[in-house]
Amino acid sequence: MCKVSFSNNLKMKLTQVSPFLSLFLFSFGAQSISLNGRWNAYILSPNDTFHRLNEGTVSFDATVPGGVYTDLVKAGIIPENLIGQNDVNNRWVGNQIFAFTTSFNVSVPFHETANAILTFHGLDTFALIFINEIPVGEATNMFVRYRFNVTKHLQVGKNNLKVILGSPIRAANELYDEQSRKYIVPPQCVPKEYNGECHVNHIRKMQASFSWDWGPAFPSIGIWKDVEVEVVKYILVTDVTADLYKKNNTWHILITAFVNTVETRNETVVCNIFADMEVNGGIHVKNSSDATLKMIEQNANVSLVLNILDSDIERWWPNGYGDQRLYPLTIEITVSNEKTRRNLKIGFRTVQLLQEPLTKGLNFYFKINDVPMFAKGSNWIPSSVFPELSAEEGTIRQLLKSAKDAHMNMLRVWGGGFYESDLFYEIADEYGIMIWQDFMFACAMYPTTDDFLDSVRQEVVQNVRRLQHHPSIAIWAGNNENEVALYGNWYGTGTKEIYKQDYIKLYVHVIKTEVERVDPSRPFVVSSPSDGLFTEKNNYLGPDPYSNLYGDVHYYNYINNGWDINQYPRPRFASEYGVESIPSIHTLASATKNIDDLKVNSSFMKHRQHLPGGYESMETLVKKNFELPQSDNATDYLIKYIYLTQINQAVSIKIETEFYRQARSSLNSVGEGMTMGALYWQLNDVWQAPSWSSIEFGGRWKMLHYYAQEFFAPIIVTSHVSPASELELYVVSDKLTEIKNCSLAINTYKWSSAMPVHTQIIREITISSNAATMVANFGLDHYLEQADCGGVTLRKRKCIIELVLMDKDKSAIAPNNYIYPAPLKTVSLPLADIRVHVQQKNGEVANSNGSDYTIVLRSNSIALFVWLDLGSEVNGRFSENGFHIFRGVKIVSIHSEETTTAEIIRQSLSVTTLSDIYVNQKIKTPHFLNQRNDEPELIVY
Repeated sequence: MCKVSFSNNLKMKLTQVSPFLSLFLFSFGAQSISLNGRWNAYILSPNDTFHRLNEGTVSFDATVPGGVYTDLVKAGIIPENLIGQNDVNNRWVGNQIFAFTTSFNVSVPFHETANAILTFHGLDTFALIFINEIPVGEATNMFVRYRFNVTKHLQVGKNNLKVILGSPIRAANELYDEQSRKYIVPPQCVPKEYNGECHVNHIRKMQASFSWDWGPAFPSIGIWKDVEVEVVKYILVTDVTADLYKKNNTWHILITAFVNTVETRNETVVCNIFADMEVNGGIHVKNSSDATLKMIEQNANVSLVLNILDSDIERWWPNGYGDQRLYPLTIEITVSNEKTRRNLKIGFRTVQLLQEPLTKGLNFYFKINDVPMFAKGSNWIPSSVFPELSAEEGTIRQLLKSAKDAHMNMLRVWGGGFYESDLFYEIADEYGIMIWQDFMFACAMYPTTDDFLDSVRQEVVQNVRRLQHHPSIAIWAGNNENEVALYGNWYGTGTKEIYKQDYIKLYVHVIKTEVERVDPSRPFVVSSPSDGLFTEKNNYLGPDPYSNLYGDVHYYNYINNGWDINQYPRPRFASEYGVESIPSIHTLASATKNIDDLKVNSSFMKHRQHLPGGYESMETLVKKNFELPQSDNATDYLIKYIYLTQINQAVSIKIETEFYRQARSSLNSVGEGMTMGALYWQLNDVWQAPSWSSIEFGGRWKMLHYYAQEFFAPIIVTSHVSPASELELYVVSDKLTEIKNCSLAINTYKWSSAMPVHTQIIREITISSNAATMVANFGLDHYLEQADCGGVTLRKRKCIIELVLMDKDKSAIAPNNYIYPAPLKTVSLPLADIRVHVQQKNGEVANSNGSDYTIVLRSNSIALFVWLDLGSEVNGRFSENGFHIFRGVKIVSIHSEETTTAEIIRQSLSVTTLSDIYVNQKIKTPHFLNQRNDEPELIVY
């Protein structure tokens, strides 16, 4: 995929270089020397002839790994990217061509003693590379590692390295124009509401960098991963893989080193591979193997097998099922005196994707270590829209820890971002979070030129080899929603044979073929959603990829009441579903300099909403269950409206997820059900804007994420009210042992009473292991009549029902759950007067690692959706939030991540209930909404 010329003038020579790095390359042994750090960078004017730099060219310090958007902010050349409408104001950056330069020293002549391999682990995206003004290579794929043998171009003393990075916007346009001479590969552009760029599907780059419905367009440019010089004499080890297979009671670890000979001499060398792993009891399992390599061959591999008894190891389990034991594995590859060492961490687990016949269709579920598992989790988008920031440990760990704390055991790495950093998968291994890994193709048709397919083939092989030793990776998927795009004729392509042929070429002949060759140990599906094996039997374009009888399903609703459980599909596996909400006022405020922007109808708020008709849909769904807020103050109105959107999102996703968990053990009359996965859209955000996320940009939990802690709990009690008002109550358990002698209390409250007016107890319940069980079924109207909730026309508006599941000792073993018989906008909700007491937990003393506090809330009446907020003054997380208060009292805890006091928490804490938003008085506006004066002057080219 490299017909992009950057114009044909790219053989330019720069006359300036940055101050050189003091690096000395030694000629003995295989070693690596980092070229990360400060480089010099230049913006080349669009009018530059490319034969020289204009005198007025802007220069700035660049950080490698890094990217131009973050570098230019640091240099004060552009304003902060995520403030206001700077995603558009800074768009000129993506249209530029940049030169990056550095220097390094060489102490001895390389060609006499060793070879120097210049390695770029990530170039974003179109690049030409020069050593001492001599072109040595080019790059066209953000997801590919590039290596260049630069030995003959190095000189003793100072050496100049130069990288020219072209405009991805221009490259995409050029490739689109070239492709369009044959036929158009759509979509041509994103919707206008995205404020984005066009034709990103023609380049191998993070697809969302040209914008998406949840994020801005920052067409990134940069050296976004490490740069190094690898010094070798005989061979270069490009990849080391470890594939685990279990047979009977023995694990077989197939370890393979992929090597390139660096000189094409007509002779042979002996390559030795050695592996060592310590298992339980301090026992070391070792093996070695020799292979003879011909130096004239450029690609080869050497391998060996370690055999380990199952009794000598502990299994790796997903979150909630057991420990995540990881074992260090050391591999050494030696030729003569040249040794290369790689260290991996592996986990012992088996993974199967079962697709077996049912009454109708096929089931679709994962077995890990022979245990059927309901996949609970979310969808992951890049942690930053700026790729160079995607490997920051603090952000990655905080997000994955939040997923773990919400009982998630799977995240789907969505196909419009990038293959995540090694750190991401290492933490997923550590936390027991299985990864559904998409390849980076999303919501588009793609070209199938020879250059494009060759580039994709290299991308697939490199990334599968890099990642396949991670126990967290459970499945590979070829693309996101491209089969349904064809099926649904999204871009006018569904009936045209050429696009179907292109689909098969790319996802079957290239991606599927390469994945199954490189990693046969894991399942692969061609698309998400798809009909799985049924799709394969229909030449990979199934008759209906939205079918509930096969595979996985994506489902979104912007019209029907999200609290109506009967509108949801009953699929085999729900891999995407979501509801939008607006992030907190604190998060929004971090993106604006002006409090006037914090109004529902401000140009700032309109700019941040990328979903066409998004606010209208959001208001439609909110009004299904609530009246709109009352307030004379525009910012206060927004604060109240945000609160309602977050309630609507949290309850809608809760009800939908519980519906999927209810369906895990049964089929309905048309054969739908046996649902074994629920991955809502989406976990995280890349900026401060309305989206489907449960965690706001910056890490603040929305109400949805607090609710996810409950609806993904290992045991839940949940309800289903049919259109005929039949009430079914279910207990769902992920536990692998049954629990006997449990009871379920059904408490009914009138709105006028904080104490139950009626309680019914179902006793002697046995909670089945790893299953959903219906424990009660009766008419809701009849039950409300028994509970003295009033006449036929009023009883659903008079009462609310609480479900409490207890073990034999009368201790709660599941989160309490609630049934809202009528839309809350139709009930007479009492005004809650809440008093708050904060105290240090267990007499602890605050310290530098934070501390825990207890918050006791007392209410004079029922209080719904009680939301605790510490603003930006205290960094902490509550044990619960968005909860209800019955019986007059609620106790929650908060863990502060920093040193604080009970008095600071008291002063910072605000408490909002549903009844508060209908009071026409102003909620306290956060004090941090002040004019910002720290923005550099905007420069537009």
